[in-house]
Amino acid sequence: MTHKQLPLFQSQSNIEPQSKKSALIQKIDAIDINKDQSGGGLTGRTPENALLALNRGYVIKGVYISRILSLAKERQDQKTPLTRDDIAEVIGITWANTQGMANVMRRLELLRAKNTLKPFGELVLENNPYLDNKGLLWFMHYLLASNALLVLWSHAFNQLFIDVETLSVQDAKANFTILSGRWSDKTIKEKIPQEIGAIFRSYTEGLFSPLRLLKKFETGIFEVNSNTDLIHPSIWLACILIYRDRYYPGAPSLEVPLVVDAHYSPGRLFRQSELATRRALDELHNAGLLTVETRSGLDQVRFKRNTTWLSVVADFLVGG
Repeated sequence: MTHKQLPLFQSQSNIEPQSKKSALIQKIDAIDINKDQSGGGLTGRTPENALLALNRGYVIKGVYISRILSLAKERQDQKTPLTRDDIAEVIGITWANTQGMANVMRRLELLRAKNTLKPFGELVLENNPYLDNKGLLWFMHYLLASNALLVLWSHAFNQLFIDVETLSVQDAKANFTILSGRWSDKTIKEKIPQEIGAIFRSYTEGLFSPLRLLKKFETGIFEVNSNTDLIHPSIWLACILIYRDRYYPGAPSLEVPLVVDAHYSPGRLFRQSELATRRALDELHNAGLLTVETRSGLDQVRFKRNTTWLSVVADFLVGG
């Protein structure tokens, strides 16, 4: 992608400013990697504490997430713990599937380790319990695909589908043999195809299917799509803040080209054109939710001090 600045919109944006109440905060852990190092490749972008298997080979289903959120809220109100055995029994899924769902929900910032609701989980349960808001699904996609600790999920969308438009599960597996030594050859041979296959099917028949990012081409082969949706500017902003907090913690501003197409950036993982990315930034600028600076050689986004990813998502869900 080239980096040519678009003029700011002259018309009034239809985005309402963030509410003036105290900003909601939920911490996102920083990931300490040199993600844009030249020639670093997958090995350079795989943290030491990266996870190979997240969803345990199971397709992620929104109905399970909804029921687990409700069950967690019920147990919190009763002041009784919620175990994975409880989840498996009440929802009627295997313990392994429960483990995969709980893992994913923690990485989606919905649950704590002991299956209690985080603020984001409470927000989702109250405002979109059936997970049928596409903006929320885009945000959840970004939370997983931008997390370098989730090596299979993040590398698939950050790199593999950037290089090709059609990818088989077996070809995807071959890209991870370079990690032999971090994990056993048996683990790489047996677990990666199951995990990758389930991740891809989560986009064709599971939680993320409404996004239309992936299409099943034939058995075991998937096609990736670009520019499939007009993503709400507030979702752009929330994801840009996640990106900043993960990879540039504390930074008051980011260069626009980083947001457009750098590793793990919203523009890259949304598979949106530079034009669409910059238009979203322009709308946010006109709404007063961030500042786009394009003078004196600067091409950067400057953030408002009290704007957090959770407060942005909250305003989006409550207002939408």
